[in-house]
Amino acid sequence: MVKDDQKSAGLTAQRAPAVASRSSSFRLTALVLTVVSLATATGFWAASWRHKPDPVPQGRTVRGYRDWPKPDVAIVLSGELHGYLQPCGCSEPQKGGLARRYNLIQSLIKDRGWPVVAADLGDLAQANGPQALLKYRYAMEGLQKLRYTAIGVGTNETTLPLLSALGEFALNNPTPRVLAANLHNMEKDYPGMVKSIETSAGENGVPRVTFVSVIGPSVAKQMQENDHSLQFDPVEKTLEALLPEIQKTKAEVRVLLYEGSEEEAKAYVVAAQNSPQKLPEFQIVVWLSGDQEPSMKPEQIGDSLLLSVGHKGQYVGIVGYYGQGSPFRYDLVALNPEFETPEGHDQDNPLHALMQKYAQEVRDENYLAKYPHNAKHPVQIAFPASTYVGSEKCKKCHDFAYDVWKNSAHFHAFEALTVKAKRPTLRQFDGECVRCHVTGFGLEGGFVSEEKTPLLKNVGCESCHGPASLHVKNPNDEKIRAAINPLKAKKGEDPIRVANRIDYACQTCHDLDNSVHFKFEEYWEKKNIVHNTPKE
Repeated sequence: MVKDDQKSAGLTAQRAPAVASRSSSFRLTALVLTVVSLATATGFWAASWRHKPDPVPQGRTVRGYRDWPKPDVAIVLSGELHGYLQPCGCSEPQKGGLARRYNLIQSLIKDRGWPVVAADLGDLAQANGPQALLKYRYAMEGLQKLRYTAIGVGTNETTLPLLSALGEFALNNPTPRVLAANLHNMEKDYPGMVKSIETSAGENGVPRVTFVSVIGPSVAKQMQENDHSLQFDPVEKTLEALLPEIQKTKAEVRVLLYEGSEEEAKAYVVAAQNSPQKLPEFQIVVWLSGDQEPSMKPEQIGDSLLLSVGHKGQYVGIVGYYGQGSPFRYDLVALNPEFETPEGHDQDNPLHALMQKYAQEVRDENYLAKYPHNAKHPVQIAFPASTYVGSEKCKKCHDFAYDVWKNSAHFHAFEALTVKAKRPTLRQFDGECVRCHVTGFGLEGGFVSEEKTPLLKNVGCESCHGPASLHVKNPNDEKIRAAINPLKAKKGEDPIRVANRIDYACQTCHDLDNSVHFKFEEYWEKKNIVHNTPKE
């Protein structure tokens, strides 16, 4: 058992496309000149600790934790960040962000005087991409600034791979401590990791909390597919062996970070409660949310609370502990804009400086150039000689459509990265932002940088229609025209079916993470996107 010296912590699924219930009068003419946008590669035992949690609430109160009396300790729980360091800022109200999490935790500590400890389930990293390892390092540094005690290991960490992730931060930093109790030969082969960790007692007798993390069978299988060198011991066997060590601690609260499914976590809780002399019991068990929205109501099994805290860092769970024999309280808190740092107070939140440092490193190390640019657009597959030429080439023959585009937000898309982006700036150097604000990023001959491909800044005609050089040369070639207009409504085709296709295509960028209020039928008609000529 490792003891932590800190006294307290300072803390998409796509939309469904349009459905047949939409009016069949939906404008067919609005569907003529649109095509799929391509996605680029592109979270004490026995009677001494048994106390009954609060009954499962029917729903969260309006104020939630704000109405609680001061707990003996507040336990902040997060997980499955998936590399979402901050909301992209393209629309509001977006949830999440480490800076908002900092403000929430500071409000508990400074405004309410609560003692706080914090832990993360794992899956801090994103699954892939040129910036994955870099973002993991900055996310770990962020949790350190939030004074997290512990973090588990998720599937995404094993794609880095795991040893690279540990070398990026844990080997040189004692907090947050990385846990994985049933990783075989963990203490020998994976330096910087431990099986469990206990917080020290704080001032005024703040209760101690023990954190243990295990990898469930389903997740262990996924991890081994990512990294064949990984081996895992059975969860129950591991925790049975760990029981004597846990029993020696003086922790009043025990938290199990179960990197596995809800069913697997429940099965362990039931097994432990049926064999309390053999398996350690935990009052709080956190399991993976996956793609599901987390429930505001924790499930109670015996004396254990089982809960999930969502993904992409959009929520944190707060558990209030009020002493032995007293019930826990729980609140799932969405990190909405209410937790945004007020203008002019960025210096009070160290996460803003950290995010700016991250943006500067992305720029200085030219991560934009690390993205592959060899994928082919369907037009290029059909016509290999096709190249991108820029929207200005379209003006001569498509003056009406060109003027519509010039007066749309798509024409100013790159400005959102260079002018409007704050906290941090420099978004024009971040491929994860750039891909939806330019033309052809990640595709052969598409946007590379503002300096090298200035004609492909913004979301231009070829963002949807594909590289148009052959169409410019041969405007009357019907095969080429068909290639750059694959979603054009066919004679007699149901307009709702066509609308659904286009809606799905738009969601390549206008997804739930980045375009909160997107509704195809409204954006297409009202955002100055309809660009078929009057005669059409």
